[in-house]
Amino acid sequence: MKKLEKTDELLIIQKLYDYLVWISPIINRLPRDKKFTIGDRLLNRLYDVLEDLIKAKYRSRKKIELLEQANVGLEITRFYQRLILSDNLWNRKRYEFASKSVNDIGRLLGKWAIQVKVRNEKSR
Repeated sequence: MKKLEKTDELLIIQKLYDYLVWISPIINRLPRDKKFTIGDRLLNRLYDVLEDLIKAKYRSRKKIELLEQANVGLEITRFYQRLILSDNLWNRKRYEFASKSVNDIGRLLGKWAIQVKVRNEKSR
């Protein structure tokens, strides 16, 4: 497995930021009842994941816990996206882009978490 570089840590944060910039106006255009329920939950979850990633970047302690928390947040995000699709509020193309974006972020997150676990094992 390729080693995660420091720039990759920034890349995952940038990718999530870009995804938030892309999805925010889309959520704001949802019907009012969906915008203030599933839309808000989705955006708030993504903001939480972003905060977890930024904290993990700068904290040496609890790094793996923050990364695991971010991973759970991404999984919840996937389900929110599927609910939006199920309600026919997104077309298939938009859903596919959203899913690919979250999956790409998830892959980077997985690499980062594995590297932290390996580093922790070596330091014991």
